[in-house]
Amino acid sequence: MIGIFLKTAVVFLVCLGIGVIIGVVACTIFDVAPIRGYSAALPYAIWFVLGVFAGLFAMAGAAAWITGKEDMGSGPAAVALATRIFLSALVLALAIGLFFWRIWWSRGVAGEYYVPDSGPHTVTYLVSALGGMWLGRLVSKPLPKA
Repeated sequence: MIGIFLKTAVVFLVCLGIGVIIGVVACTIFDVAPIRGYSAALPYAIWFVLGVFAGLFAMAGAAAWITGKEDMGSGPAAVALATRIFLSALVLALAIGLFFWRIWWSRGVAGEYYVPDSGPHTVTYLVSALGGMWLGRLVSKPLPKA
């Protein structure tokens, strides 16, 4: 179980980090470029979509690293592994959120819309990443027989 947690933590953090880099670039481009119809919901949409993809890639990457196969397949063993990976990422996401709340958000730091400066955007990013991992877990279920 410790091996699953550590491998999941590494893959999850790498995927989140890559997503943050892409998100910062995207938010900066949309902030600088004169775009008609720019709204306050655009950064949330960027972080939501990046979070879902980061979660999907994290689930696939962790499962591939743990099993040593490209495809973890489907069935009871795959569902159990996907559940362990999801729960490991959930614990890590809660720890990340608590850490950032403790050092930034509770101190009144006014972040714009970058993760992790902005609390609402970071929570959106982390929750959507967990949602992406949950989708990856649902995919591991076997299909019903016709």
